Amino acid sequence: MWDGTGGRYDPSALRGLIETERGRADRAAAVARRHEGLLGTATEAMRPFHRRMAELHRATERKHRAAATLHSGYLDAVGRWADRPAEPAVVPPAFMTAVADASGVESLVVTLFGIAGRDSAVVVSDPVAARVHDLEEVLGEGPSRDTPLRAGVCSEPELSWRWPRFGPAAREFGIHAVVSAPLGLPEALLGTFTAYRSEAEPDVGVARSVGVFAEALTETALNPAVRLDLADGLPVHPLFGDLDRRVVVHQATGMVMAAHDCSVSDAQAMLRAHAFAREESVTELAQAIVAGTYRLT
Repeated sequence: MWDGTGGRYDPSALRGLIETERGRADRAAAVARRHEGLLGTATEAMRPFHRRMAELHRATERKHRAAATLHSGYLDAVGRWADRPAEPAVVPPAFMTAVADASGVESLVVTLFGIAGRDSAVVVSDPVAARVHDLEEVLGEGPSRDTPLRAGVCSEPELSWRWPRFGPAAREFGIHAVVSAPLGLPEALLGTFTAYRSEAEPDVGVARSVGVFAEALTETALNPAVRLDLADGLPVHPLFGDLDRRVVVHQATGMVMAAHDCSVSDAQAMLRAHAFAREESVTELAQAIVAGTYRLT
């Protein structure tokens, strides 16, 4: 259900989603206010209960307001793009750009997991995020690939000792800290939401923002209740309008498996090793393999 703007919700559906999220936020806020008001008159034994309920509903409010903010930002960007003078070279706005604007971090990446925890889909906000995430693919380590995921801020010097190869390589792109948050539920992790930061100092506010937006994406883009598009089986959501499904990498992996009679993991390890030796991305190497201009020996 493409709307011609690079997204998967049409404007009216987006507006409906925004109003739904704002309504949920308002209802959560009302419940939180009620429990906050009861704190002053409750017995000592009941105060922890009211405090906890207020905290839970404030967290719910933040999640739904974040979802409304992300989608309204995207809707505004789509509107500005649609109203522009006819310029074929101007590409439609990306949903991840709205996420980056709202979070205050330019370089973001959503990584969705496939079989055995391997990347099956990647969506980035800018070229820096694309290149730095590709380092994770080439080097086989990094915040999006951590198992188990360690959410929160990781800055220097922890960045280098946690990931001895990724950390120093990321610094060459000006990245001195990362913030990670899970996508999905604790019992059903669907992927990771990672912010690559040029600032080295820890930032609790950014970490909290990344966590809230990860919850908002889980609630909307990755919600199992969302209808699936018949064409590709992906949720009908603008996040997937700029999806890199790594089709070329999967094709190259299959070719390497057939040529070397090896497993998927061995073929991927070979791709990473050759990409690292050639100082290029795994995607670039995969394109050369599929095109027949390079063979792994």
